[in-house]
Amino acid sequence: MTKLLDDFKNRQSAMLDLLAALVRHESFTREKASVDRLVDFLEARFHSLSPSSVQRLPQSDVGDFLLAKWNESAPGKPFLFLAHADTVHPIGSHTSMPIRIDDGRCYGPGALDMKAGIVIALEAIRALQESDRLPPRPIYFLLNTDEEIGSPYSEALIKDLAANCEVALVMEPATKEGAIKTWRKGGGKYTLTVEGRAAHAGIAPQEGINAVIEFAQQALEINRLNDLKYGTSVSITMVEGGSAGNVIPAQVRAHIDTRVMTMAAMDDLQAALTNLYPKMPGAKVSCVRESQRPPMERRPGLFEKAAAVGERHGVTLYEGGTGGGSDGNFTAAMGVPTLDGLGAHGDGAHAAHEHIIIDSLPRQATLIAAILQEWALAD
Repeated sequence: MTKLLDDFKNRQSAMLDLLAALVRHESFTREKASVDRLVDFLEARFHSLSPSSVQRLPQSDVGDFLLAKWNESAPGKPFLFLAHADTVHPIGSHTSMPIRIDDGRCYGPGALDMKAGIVIALEAIRALQESDRLPPRPIYFLLNTDEEIGSPYSEALIKDLAANCEVALVMEPATKEGAIKTWRKGGGKYTLTVEGRAAHAGIAPQEGINAVIEFAQQALEINRLNDLKYGTSVSITMVEGGSAGNVIPAQVRAHIDTRVMTMAAMDDLQAALTNLYPKMPGAKVSCVRESQRPPMERRPGLFEKAAAVGERHGVTLYEGGTGGGSDGNFTAAMGVPTLDGLGAHGDGAHAAHEHIIIDSLPRQATLIAAILQEWALAD
């Protein structure tokens, strides 16, 4: 065991206390007032670490963002930490999901995704700063509050900060098996609209154009776009249509969720879905992409470099991936080296049994501190 890892093990209790404080500040994305109370708490925490600057970026529809910078005027490309303060758990979730410690695990809403990641990153910076080992190069830390809804308000800022950075360090949790994430699927969300013509179902059904029947034929064609062997999934997840039990339905709307491994697959799906044509005379069909996150494709050599840094400090790394997206999808698609899943180990993200493995806190803090110290020397 290295000295760095020993030092963080001695800080495990303090890290757990900070995590509990963050979890107690409930922060469901759509509850701005609650999220901002957590941002208040973290803003003070950032200031306690003596950064060059801390900017609070006000938001009207979600919680405010924080951007902290260390060694702002130092030469070299900056490290960029990406973390989010929002969670999927509604306010009041503590009633059914109280914070508790059991068998080396800490349970609580948002503990894994991703308040423990915030703790780990801040602890690594604190330790290096107090021991005068913080590298003499810029370090940026962006905390957003809209990641759980796809980062619509922070995407442009993320891309702007990442454009000239050395590496993006995404503090999302590791995989269930404890691996960092070297790939993530990308995703696009589409709205399919089918228009027919209404008519009385008993008196003149022949005068109608049944949007439900048209939709059924479109749904079968859309389903054939699945290629699960190669990581492409196309799922119709919500459908609504019709107006009354005795009326030929004039319209159907459906939500389509798509996930892909590569940009090539994403482009192919975009072409297929936006070029659907009606099967029934007189019907109209349109499919519009509402949002997308590009895939985070695996970058050769990146995991190997991180693994070598970790190994020197007694931290063995494994790699994996996930179908879910993160803000790392944006930076990776720009060609920026991106290490994701650097947060805590655990299970149950977004679920009632959400928890972290407590002894992963010092382990992951050791890895982050080592990367900050040695990344530029590892080439």
